[in-house]
Amino acid sequence: MKLIQANPKSDNEQKIIVALRVRERELRHGTTSFTKGGWDKWKHKKFRGSVVVSNAPENIMFARVSSSSEVEEGKLFEAFVGYLTRHCGHLIDTMTVYYR
Repeated sequence: MKLIQANPKSDNEQKIIVALRVRERELRHGTTSFTKGGWDKWKHKKFRGSVVVSNAPENIMFARVSSSSEVEEGKLFEAFVGYLTRHCGHLIDTMTVYYR
C-alpha cells in the first residue's frame, strides 16, 4: 500500500479533492483512465486495485493506493500520480509518498 499526501498551494482556496471530482465528472463520458467506483473510491480502467481519496484539515488530500499485486499497485500508483498532476497540478504545492 502506498499513501499520497498532496498539500495545496497557500494562495489556493479550491480543494484538491473537489477539483479532482469535478474533472472526473467532465471527463466521464469521454476517454478517461480513472472512474469513481463510489464516493471516494477510484478505479483504473486497465489496472486492478483501487485508490481511496480523503480530505484532511487545511485541504490536504490523502490517497491510499492498494492492489493485490505489487506490480499492479506500482502501475496504479504511477497512473494516479500522473492523473493528479495532469488535472490538479496547478493546485498542488508538494506531494509526499509514504510506502507502507
